[in-house]
Amino acid sequence: MQISEFKALASSHRLKNVNFIESGCGPMVVEVEYDDGKELIRDNHGEVMTCTNVTQAYDLCHKAGVHSANLVQVVPHDEACSGVVMDYHRESIPLKF
Repeated sequence: MQISEFKALASSHRLKNVNFIESGCGPMVVEVEYDDGKELIRDNHGEVMTCTNVTQAYDLCHKAGVHSANLVQVVPHDEACSGVVMDYHRESIPLKF
């Protein structure tokens, strides 16, 4: 999902959640949950956009008019032991900005 699509979903109030997913050994990515599914934010070339800190993720959301998200910190051990679908909301930290 590109930034323009993210903005369109936010302005039409079709967003369910925005998740800042941070792995212990990799950069943070922004996942957008909406009525039809969920996707990671991508750049114009189709590459997943990464953030080195929460401030960069905040800036992406501010551009789309979004002011809340969930911080999901995934421990690499959890990734290996998880089932097919991880329950992000059980272990997430809600953020308002």
